[in-house]
Formats: sequence, C-alpha cells, structure tokens
Amino acid sequence: MNHFFLFSFFIFISTLAYAEKFEEGNSPYFFRKISGTEILLSFNQLPLSGKQLDDRYGWSETYWPSNLGGIAYRWSHPNPQPFRFHFNSKNELKAMSRTQLSQLSPAELYDIAMGDYNYTLTRRTLSQFSTRDLWWEGICHGWSQAATNYPEPDKVLVVNPDGIKVPFGSSDVKGLLAMHEAYNYGGAFSFTGKRCKVSGKVPGEGSERDSNTNPPSEEEANTPDCKDINAGAFHAVLTNMLGIHGRGFVADVDRYNDVWNQPVTSYSSTIIGDEIVSLDEQILGIYRKLRLKTVMTYGEELKFFTPELAAAGARNFVSKDPVTGTTHQEFRSKDYEYIVELDMAGRVSGGEWISETRPDFIWMYERAKNFRNSPIPLGGLGRIYKPIKR
Repeated sequence: MNHFFLFSFFIFISTLAYAEKFEEGNSPYFFRKISGTEILLSFNQLPLSGKQLDDRYGWSETYWPSNLGGIAYRWSHPNPQPFRFHFNSKNELKAMSRTQLSQLSPAELYDIAMGDYNYTLTRRTLSQFSTRDLWWEGICHGWSQAATNYPEPDKVLVVNPDGIKVPFGSSDVKGLLAMHEAYNYGGAFSFTGKRCKVSGKVPGEGSERDSNTNPPSEEEANTPDCKDINAGAFHAVLTNMLGIHGRGFVADVDRYNDVWNQPVTSYSSTIIGDEIVSLDEQILGIYRKLRLKTVMTYGEELKFFTPELAAAGARNFVSKDPVTGTTHQEFRSKDYEYIVELDMAGRVSGGEWISETRPDFIWMYERAKNFRNSPIPLGGLGRIYKPIKR
C-alpha cells in the first residue's frame, strides 16, 4: 500500500542511557506542533478512551497502488488497462457521455476540469510510477494524511472552461487529495519514533504477497530503530490527540520494513495493573509502572472492484459515493499491550512494549492553507473539493 515515505532524513540518535525513557526523536513533545498546545503527561489527566470529534475524517480509500499507475488508474472503467493510454482530445471529450467521462482516472478528470488537454497531471503521475513497483507501494502516506486533514469529499460536477461537464466521484477527489498530501504537503510537521528497515513480519501479520513473512531475528528486532516508538510516548500522543483534542494522526502500523500508513480514528485503553519497579529504575526516576492494553482503530484501505473479489464475498470497494456513515467505511484495529512508566509526580516519562505488534512511527503534517501546484500541479483542487455535510 505504501510508497516509501521520505522519512529517511529524519534520523535521530539516542543520547540517554536508559532506552525505555523518552529519548531524542522518540518524544511526544514533537506533537505540540500539530496539537497547538502543550502535551499533557500527568497520567490521571489522560483519558482512557477517545475518538475524532468529526466522523467525516479517517475515511477509507485505496492507497492508489504504484504498479497500477496511482491516480492515473481508470479504476471505474469496465476494462482498466494500467499505463495504456489514449489521451482524449477536446472534441472527443465533448462527444463522450457523462458515464464515459466518469470512467476516466482521477488525474485525467482533473486535467479536463482545468481545460488542460495536454494532461499535465496525468503524464506527471504516470512518470512517477511503474508496473515494476512493489504491490504495497503507493501513496498511503498521502491518503492517510488527507483522511486526517480533510473531511471526506462529496461527488461533484465541475464545468471546465470549454463547457465540458466533468463528473468527479468521491474517490476521484480522494485520490487527488491523497496525491496533493503525498507531494505538496506543507505546514507544521510532527514525527515520533524511528523507521525500522529490517525485513520481516510480526507473526500472523504477513500477506501471501509479501516476499518475507518470517519474523526477523531477536537481535534485529531489538535494535533501537526496530523497538519502535517508545510505548510511553505513543500513549501520550494517542491520549492527547484523540482523548483530549479529538484529532487524529497517522501511524505506520507495520513494525518492520514495509510502511503501512493509516489514519488513526479512536482508541480504548484498559489498565491491567501495576508492575514491580526495580531499585535501578527508581534511581532513574521511575516511581510507578502501569501495564495497559489498548485497542487502536484506524481507517482501512478499500479495494478496486473486480468480479473475482465480489464473488469471493468482498463488498467494500472504492466508490463514487462517500462512505462516511455507511457500511462501506472500513475500519481495522490493532491490540497493543505495553507498560507506561511514571515519575514521582505521576507524569508519563517512558514506557516498554510487551506485545510484538506495535506502531513503527507516528506522524502528521498540518493541513496546507491552500492547494498548491508544486511539485505536483494540483492548485485547482479548491474548485473540486467539497466536503460532505454533517
């Protein structure tokens, strides 16, 4: 689902001797840039459950696979042929029915709506991707961020400068938003955790399409990068963003090399009990250790319709209609177990993972004030994006 998001240059080096306490690059404080307030750490002030205040966020959508051409894929065409294109002229477009127009890709629809018969966005998109790209590569980092920053778009009819009526379905606009957020992101940036590049999967989380579904060695899994986001930092961000502010964020829910960015929408935590605090830990300022179980819920990808998938019982597909509030909205949850470490004042100061499954990193870009044309030409999205009404 995922394009390798360009986080490789956001590398931080730990400077503290005690690895389970907050360390450089692994602190919840980075999310002050997105929340706009101080991050509360007093455990008693952190809600045990929370969700996005507006259910129009966190919408399901495809990750626009690279090997299909991303948003240049004619997903609603009865016979889509990735990367095989006839670019319709203005006269050809004028002769097409609304149904025929609706079967073009989101990128083509955008170009036509802008009166661009050179298909600048479509050609640019096709140049970004290849049939040789891995099955999980795409713009999930754009989709998950768009789903967190923008209420789900409605379908809309746009009249271009030559009078051509261009029909955008909800998923067409979602694809454009995802492409914009993948490349034209802007504003404050928050990132907590470290990018693990070790090949492998947590047992039970692999796919038959993965090249390696085996877990890495214990030594590899416990390197600083692959121990992943500090459990205490994760709990602090989760409870502040969703529990206090009612705002989502993006999490890479694959612990190891593959990147699966998802828009986080809600959580529910249960306190299991206290753990013993050793003398060494007390010396380091840890006065209490609480064991928690947390269910984190996020928006899940939708699939492109095929007769084979429908025959197999799949029902939630990419759609011309919005999915918010319908059975076509797809959610998935992860069950996490971890220890939160508290200092003498009862503030979260660190944590330790118990469950093998855990987020690799969590992040978020602030929504850009305006749609942009650089580096991807999507500045005209303001004419197309219309959020669904509550």
